[in-house]
Amino acid sequence: MRLMAAGLDQRETALDTRERFAFTASAAGDFMRAMKERGVEAILLSTCNRTELFVFADEDPRELLREARGGADFFFFEGAEAVRHVFEVAAGLRSQIPVEDQILGQMKKALAASREAGSCGPTLSRLFQGAITAGKDIRTEFKKHPHETSVAQRAVRRIRESLGGLAGARALVIGSGEIGMLCASMLVAEGAEVRMTRRRCRKDGAKPPRGVEIISYDDRYEAAGESSVIIGATASPHYVLLAKDFAPRAEGVVIADLAVPRDVEPAIGAMERVTLYDMDSLGCDALPAELRETIERIMEEHIARFYEWHHIHECMPMIEEIRSFAEREMAAELSGSACDSDAVREASRNMINKLLFSLKEKVDMDMAKNCYSALAKAARG
Repeated sequence: MRLMAAGLDQRETALDTRERFAFTASAAGDFMRAMKERGVEAILLSTCNRTELFVFADEDPRELLREARGGADFFFFEGAEAVRHVFEVAAGLRSQIPVEDQILGQMKKALAASREAGSCGPTLSRLFQGAITAGKDIRTEFKKHPHETSVAQRAVRRIRESLGGLAGARALVIGSGEIGMLCASMLVAEGAEVRMTRRRCRKDGAKPPRGVEIISYDDRYEAAGESSVIIGATASPHYVLLAKDFAPRAEGVVIADLAVPRDVEPAIGAMERVTLYDMDSLGCDALPAELRETIERIMEEHIARFYEWHHIHECMPMIEEIRSFAEREMAAELSGSACDSDAVREASRNMINKLLFSLKEKVDMDMAKNCYSALAKAARG
């Protein structure tokens, strides 16, 4: 089987195409259950800026995505390139905001969803776990360097710059998920008067930030018409603000649409007195060279650990054959002797394991594989 990754992201794919490939949590679960039925080990990662399919299988992930949502100009990585790509995603090197925080949580959720669907095997599980751990180490290092860590921070900064300040501004946040909560909290900290729509109670029991007024989702148009700041951050599959129903306040409004699919109908951006930012227009930043070098060093350390595990995992069937043979021979030799006891048998098993697994520390992995193969062949007679 082959380790492969395919998909699209904000760097090379326009927003209208990314919208077509956006999966809700429910749709992602259905997709991964379908992968399990086909015998494909798979993890689907779908966020505002990317939809990516990672597989350890013989089926091309590009074809699997085409079957699900149609054609597009997908990127594609295989083998070592696919491994590195997963680590770069977790590091935040492929994010709109370099080393942003949200991607780690999104990867954790994708891994958990694939496990629940039964489509995640040991290889992808270990790969994602290793990449997430590397991402945590990278962010620990980055705490020493002030920088924006989320698209929410970028959006609030752009709005503040557009208005010349947010103190006293009336703001509406449509959506009470993680991004919506973060935006509301930052707007309150800037001195804005914030209202947030909510359709239902959150499953995680999270409460809105102090100072935020909760309003009904059905009242969003009335509140939008009174606001100088609007942020869209829902998981809705369709627009939640339509041009035909929206009338901006006379003094103007700045809107940041942080959803994919988009929350705000693009025609609203063409209205007078409206400034509309979407995920693509918020822009990207480049990392300073010295910080990029630090990220590369941390990634390489964790990639090496993944390969060490992967090589041993590949050898485990041979190691099990050798161990079983050695334990049978040991049992035959000990049977009926004065040394035959549970303690001796346990000590012998520990010695066998030590001999088998210390081999990889004495020689390079290719030679170790050859040794395991030869020993397994001998064990089979």
